[in-house]
Amino acid sequence: MSTLDQDQPVTLHCRYCGGQNLLADACARWNVETQQWEMSHVYDGVTCEDCETETRADERPIEGGA
Repeated sequence: MSTLDQDQPVTLHCRYCGGQNLLADACARWNVETQQWEMSHVYDGVTCEDCETETRADERPIEGGA
């Protein structure tokens, strides 16, 4: 959950390089009724595609909102 005000949109950045190309570890579950994969859980693990490092995402508010 965001540590910032939930009404304030944010961008996510790598703690090491500042990049925004982050991947989160997640789990999807097959829904027979909709015939689609549905996100069931997002884990804490984050990888930065820019610097290829396991990292944590730093939240930065978007100036002026969305």
